[in-house]
Amino acid sequence: MNVIVKKHYPANRLPEDLREGIPEGSEVEVTVAMQPPRRRIRLDQLVGTGQNVHGTEEEVLQHIAELREDR
Repeated sequence: MNVIVKKHYPANRLPEDLREGIPEGSEVEVTVAMQPPRRRIRLDQLVGTGQNVHGTEEEVLQHIAELREDR
């Protein structure tokens, strides 16, 4: 893993969101480390993997049909 360390780095050269709370004129130590890429999961790979909390397929379809009849 690649790691870059900069000691006595001028805080005013940091991006604004990283300078927050650091007194002006300060020096900081900056460490940058590469993160491994996140494993991406496609949504279609998740279909059918979870517990059905809405009832059986027939119950769900019946409920949808009842909702449509109310209109």
